[in-house]
Amino acid sequence: MLFDDFLTHFYSMKKLFEISFWTATSVILILAFGRSAGSYINAFYFVSFFMPVCIAISWFINSYLVPHFLFKKKYAGFFLYLFYTIVISLNILFVLLFVALILISYYEKGSMRTVVTNFRIMPPVLYVLVLLYSLISIIRQYFILMAKQAAIEDPLKQEDRFIVVRSNRINRRVNCNGIEYIESMTDYVRIFMEDGERVITRENISTLDNILGDDFLRIHRSYIVNIKKIISFGKEKIILRNNELPVSRTYKNSVTERLDSLFNNQQSAKQAKH
Repeated sequence: MLFDDFLTHFYSMKKLFEISFWTATSVILILAFGRSAGSYINAFYFVSFFMPVCIAISWFINSYLVPHFLFKKKYAGFFLYLFYTIVISLNILFVLLFVALILISYYEKGSMRTVVTNFRIMPPVLYVLVLLYSLISIIRQYFILMAKQAAIEDPLKQEDRFIVVRSNRINRRVNCNGIEYIESMTDYVRIFMEDGERVITRENISTLDNILGDDFLRIHRSYIVNIKKIISFGKEKIILRNNELPVSRTYKNSVTERLDSLFNNQQSAKQAKH
């Protein structure tokens, strides 16, 4: 447990990149708008209002829409939800702008016209930064996904299929056949190997789900299981050699349908041989 806690803390340090990006963006905006408006306090005030919304928008696009829709080739759903996200978030930003102006007008009645003139373009500027950051993140995630898919594409030998994950500051090749199941924690993913080894990685479980192939099945928001390692199954749980994993309501129908079809086909093949 202490080792897992240490790794959780270690991998969470990688979030410092995003924190640093948005912190630097906030400082630059405060300095730029504060200088042009002649009031760094008002600039700080507006940035503090808008930045949480921008960070939330960026997180939603990069952590949900991209892996769950774009990379799964659900393009219609991706662009539809992206459109909704843009419309709703722009409305939130302008509502915040309106509220901020009302509050400022209460304390600085004489400078209201100047404040409106100097800060009215801040929401569009912030949104351009959000979309730019999201675009860079999408491109980065795409190339990572392509690299990982290329690493496991070997149609000649099933035994030689590997995925490549970042673990302990190095790129680690993991034999797909040796994986028993995968568990997603708060800030990292644990890959449980058949020999008892645990590979800790910062990879997203949805990304692993996309590249592992047909021998693996998503049974829960936090679990992916190797179908070949399943001993028995029901509507609410999967039984492995030494573990019992839950099947969530979201995945129950697809899991049951997939495993029923697979095991029935195997049973039919055995009976045909006899």
